[in-house]
Amino acid sequence: MTPKQLVNTTSRDHAEMSDLVEGLRAALDSGDRDLMQSLLTKLLIVEVRHYSTEEALMRAVAYDQADAHRGEHAAMVETLTRIIQTLVVENLASVSPQVVAHLETALAHMIDADRELNHFVSASTG
Repeated sequence: MTPKQLVNTTSRDHAEMSDLVEGLRAALDSGDRDLMQSLLTKLLIVEVRHYSTEEALMRAVAYDQADAHRGEHAAMVETLTRIIQTLVVENLASVSPQVVAHLETALAHMIDADRELNHFVSASTG
């Protein structure tokens, strides 16, 4: 894929992740543990796919901040995996603050780190 195609793919992923975040907020509000677990699992799948695409993009454009960006990806995948494991073992109330913190971190990553990557891609590909 070209850098532009990879950027388009990551933008679609961001939209899908935003939809999942809205669903997770509703599941948290309603206390629906099964829905929460299902949505968190879907979010993990989308995040892993998204981060893989972003990492391909970073390689394609020789992004100078790739190591730090990949580190954020690894930390978010690890955190989300632990949240899902905790939800399976414990109750929803104990995992709710962790879910909110993860969502805030993921959104901040999209706003800051991904925007910075997209600016770099635009500058390097014309």
